[in-house]
Parts: sequence; structure tokens; C-alpha cells
Amino acid sequence: MVIHQRALITALAALCATVAQRAPAQSSGSFAGDFVDVQIIKTITCASGAALSCENGGAAFLGATIKMPGSSSKYLLIGASLETALLTETGVTGGTGKQSSTAFGSIVVTPEVLAPNGQKVPVWPSKVTFDERLQTLTANLSGCLTNFDPTTGLPVVTCTDSESVNLLLSTMSAHSFNFLVENHGTGTYTVKLHIGATAKASSTSITAASRVNVGVGVGSLYASLVQVQTPFSSLCFNLVNNTSC
Repeated sequence: MVIHQRALITALAALCATVAQRAPAQSSGSFAGDFVDVQIIKTITCASGAALSCENGGAAFLGATIKMPGSSSKYLLIGASLETALLTETGVTGGTGKQSSTAFGSIVVTPEVLAPNGQKVPVWPSKVTFDERLQTLTANLSGCLTNFDPTTGLPVVTCTDSESVNLLLSTMSAHSFNFLVENHGTGTYTVKLHIGATAKASSTSITAASRVNVGVGVGSLYASLVQVQTPFSSLCFNLVNNTSC
């Protein structure tokens, strides 16, 4: 029985060692966050209208504070999740040659971390586009409509109305991304997640205006301490082309 218990303990120790090697970073127990269950940025609307172009935007942020120990093996892991909504509508009409209508919407997240001394510290990555769409509709349509007479079955051309094409796309989705910050000394760190929304619309025709709606729904921000474990001693940043730490 004693032999079996020793064998079981040995097997468990080997299993734990294997798991530790496969997971080089783990939570050190400190956690902070900002969780919002209401609309963070209300819907921004931009329509080209009589000016033929429009540009609008909005901003908000989530924030938290967390204490960081002085150990060089400790890092700050930041997680951001947002619900985003984009609506883009473009249209063109005939009778005046080639026309074009463009709608653009984007939601960009920029993390900001202040060290205990109040100075900004680098964050990897420094900026992430959570959602973006560029929609362009171009056509050369006729200024007249051709319909068939229901009685005679012959084509009837009417030039009081022009041909037109309209395209509308509406999406809502949820996105999440992780950011990492190196240790810059012991103390309390301030974490902010800046959220920027942009809406742009343009058209070559007043009668076929373009429109954009951009909004940010619920969202969350969390900050957690992670520690590099042996046999790993550091984390690497900005490595490309098979370079090494």
C-alpha cells in the first residue's frame, strides 16, 4: 500500500511539472477590472446630405488600478472586451453619369498605463482596431426607367424617375484582445482603455446620400498580474522573422 501511495505521489508530481512547462505564465492572485452593462458609446450617426460629406466621432474609456510588486518576473496582463455595432449604407442614382457613395466606420481601442510615478509605460500592442468597415458603391445608371405595360406587354420608358441602387449592411459583434505591460517598479498602476469611434460618409449626389451608424455596447476591462515561470525567465516583444530573445 505504501509503495502504491509513493507511486501515485510521484506520478502527480511529474504531471504538475509537465503542466507548469506548458503554461509559462500564470495569475499571481492580483486582479482589477471595470465592467459596464450599459451602452458605452451611444450610436453616432453621420450622413452625407447636402454637404456631400460628413465626419463624426465619439470617445469613452474604461479604467482600473492595480498594485504591482517589484519582481522583474511579474508582468501586467490587460484584457479588453467590447460589443460593437456598425451600419453602413450607400446609394447611387442615374441620370448624371458615373456616381459614387462611400461609408466608413471604425472602433479603435488604445490602452494607456501609468506607472506609480505617473509616467506612461509601453503597452504591447499599442493600439487595436476592434471593428472597421469601408463600403463603396459606384455605378453609371440611366436617368430613365423601362417597365412593361401590363396590358400590351410592350416596354414603356419613363424618365420622371431614375434608376437607383442602394446597399445597407448592419452588423453587431463582440471582440476581445489581450495587452501586456512590463514591470516598471513596485506600486499602484493606473490602467485606461481609450475607445474611439469614427464615422465618415461621402457621396457625389444629394439624392443618393450615404449614411454610417457606429456604436459601442457593453464592455469590460480587466488587469491581472502574471508571473513568468521556470524554465522561462522573460517574455519577448516585437519579435519578427524568427528572431530570438
